[in-house]
Amino acid sequence: MNKATKVFGAIFGGVLAGAALAFIMSVATIVTAIVTGSTADLPGIFSATPGSENDALAVEFQPNSTGLLLIVAATAAICGIAAALSDKKNHTPEHE
Repeated sequence: MNKATKVFGAIFGGVLAGAALAFIMSVATIVTAIVTGSTADLPGIFSATPGSENDALAVEFQPNSTGLLLIVAATAAICGIAAALSDKKNHTPEHE
């Protein structure tokens, strides 16, 4: 596998990891808002406020798309840079 393929694969993996990270952070914010009964906020990323609708639990959330995309882009960049800087070769050990 050449270096470009390795880097692009790492960037793609970073995009998926960043999206998963953003999702987990959003769910954690919603759960925190429900449990505490007050507004939970990740500044510039996500905000959740608990409430009720027809005597049922409701959560109003406001995502910030710029902040969420920044998380995904930063994770992809870190993975891509790490792959570009790694010189590790995938060799099988020689058996004697």
